[in-house]
Amino acid sequence: MKLAINGGNPAISEIIDDWKDIQKDDINCVSKYLEENELSVINGGILNEFEEKFAKFIGTKYAVAYCNGTAALHAASYACGANKESTFILSEYSYHGTVNSVLENSSKVVLCDYDKKTLNIDLDSAERPIDKNTKGIIITHCWGNPVDMDKIEKLRSKYNLKIISDVSHAHGAMWNGKNIGSLECEDIACFSLGKNKLISAGELGIAVTNDPNLYDKLLFFGHPNRVPEALITKKYIDYANGIGNKYRPHPLSMVLAIQQLNRYSKKKELNIKTNKFLVNEINKIPGFKPIESYSKSDRVFWKLLIRANNEYWEGIKFDKIVEALKAEGIKLEQFHNYNISAHEHIWKHERYMNLLENKSVISTPEDILVMPGYIDVNKKQLEEIVEAFKKISEYKEELR
Repeated sequence: MKLAINGGNPAISEIIDDWKDIQKDDINCVSKYLEENELSVINGGILNEFEEKFAKFIGTKYAVAYCNGTAALHAASYACGANKESTFILSEYSYHGTVNSVLENSSKVVLCDYDKKTLNIDLDSAERPIDKNTKGIIITHCWGNPVDMDKIEKLRSKYNLKIISDVSHAHGAMWNGKNIGSLECEDIACFSLGKNKLISAGELGIAVTNDPNLYDKLLFFGHPNRVPEALITKKYIDYANGIGNKYRPHPLSMVLAIQQLNRYSKKKELNIKTNKFLVNEINKIPGFKPIESYSKSDRVFWKLLIRANNEYWEGIKFDKIVEALKAEGIKLEQFHNYNISAHEHIWKHERYMNLLENKSVISTPEDILVMPGYIDVNKKQLEEIVEAFKKISEYKEELR
């Protein structure tokens, strides 16, 4: 049998047409909103509706919406005490916006290693640099795969830390039966509802918490005209509009988000069922191993990540494996460069000089295949995806 890269027939017979985020009902709701409402909401209306609905979805008392997920993280780090006297610990394998959210509040960031099996933060590495200036840890549930939240609870209690949970990849993921974002050990959880996220509204973010004091600070940081009376004291008399940041979300994004929340249970169910099938089947194929999860986690799949076993593919370049899988019809995305040190042009800016420690403690993994987190894919298409991996594995000698 010839591999498709060498002129054979591809394993996948047709382009996979997956779930559409924007549906006809969404367009109708946006049109209706444009006819009946204003294009800017300071308080009440669609803003309150979305915040209340999202808080209920996650299982928290409070939610504050922002223009995007990075803005939510910026507000969360402020609320949790990021300032020039404090330090936050983050994994070097993370989105640069997560780091920026701390640096923008003049706080130092100490980078730690990541767990090679899950790609999430290595909590043993995170514990080592904790000192009297450490205010908290920001964790990212990479690709929909929850961090070990039992260990997080122990670190939080042991060192009296604030925990900010970046859940931008993991809407609806769970730990021990509870939604990520609602756990007692998460002081604030932040979500992006940006392009192609599992709940996607174009540009939108939200922070959730159960702590009324943190909720007040989240409003204070990014929502002029919603600053709680408790904060407009003599001390803050000049801050009746908060710090002045306008991080309010666009109403049309919230209209779309509410629509998607209404049907997310079905989408999540399909996402988990589809990708668990692929994980189980691909895990049986020599040369490929899906990223691991913890036993207490019920993950979702923003993306499906498969690791190529270097020993099995010895002498064959990774780029060749990628090229061969694509030729068979597998849709692969460019691996997101989440190595923080790779964004050196940002950290050299005068705003961030001397605020980032432990750069280049890791290198970005170079054996990761990134597939879409498929949702509504039929049985024949799933079998063809698996067959493509089997074919490449069995006939690997054709790649030399």
